[in-house]
Amino acid sequence: MQTRDQLEGAVERTLRREVKKIFATVPYADHLIAEDTQIQESYYLRHRVETVKRIRLTSKTDALALACMIDEDYKAARWWSRYIAQELSHDLLYLNDLKKHGVTERDVDAIQPFLSTTAMVDYIEGQIRTIGSLAAVAYSVCAEWNSERASAKVVANAEKRYSARHVAGSKAHVGIDEDEDHYKVMLDVSHALLKRNGSDQVFLDLLTKIMSFFGQYFGELYAATIAPPKSTAA
Repeated sequence: MQTRDQLEGAVERTLRREVKKIFATVPYADHLIAEDTQIQESYYLRHRVETVKRIRLTSKTDALALACMIDEDYKAARWWSRYIAQELSHDLLYLNDLKKHGVTERDVDAIQPFLSTTAMVDYIEGQIRTIGSLAAVAYSVCAEWNSERASAKVVANAEKRYSARHVAGSKAHVGIDEDEDHYKVMLDVSHALLKRNGSDQVFLDLLTKIMSFFGQYFGELYAATIAPPKSTAA
């Protein structure tokens, strides 16, 4: 069993490795955070739609994890419950931004999530039923790690491309994550659960698998918005 600091170091190394792999293999994967980027609108808006989809779909796995965590570690469940209650409403922040682009909530509802997103949620749900709440926490570790390192860059690039009013919701989300120190909280929850019953390697394997779904997602996003259509010539 690693110490809390050792766990944080292992998580950092794992996620950095997986992000490097995504950037090296998936076209356009770093588009939204690149310093010299000129945001491509269809890519950006479809990404924001999928953010809403992901928040709503993982709200279910978050709730399933809470039910498990109450039995696993009641103190950690208190931390987790406060966190997921906040996350439940964060779709509204992104919907607010999408409205500035003329994309309504009805429009968002009509769009099907990418296969990688539904596959990831199905995977997390299956792992919760197999190993417990740690599977959902692993997803949140990935999400909050990314938010801490990339979200502010995306917001800054979108604000340059559009305006401050177009990113009011996503900027508020970055502020919440920073003020509440969500990444630290997720590491604390992870460490508490692993101390009780869990394998550090199983946790790192969960992070690796979840990041592979994000790699698939960015591939789908690129194919849907940027990649030239495939030739149909005989």
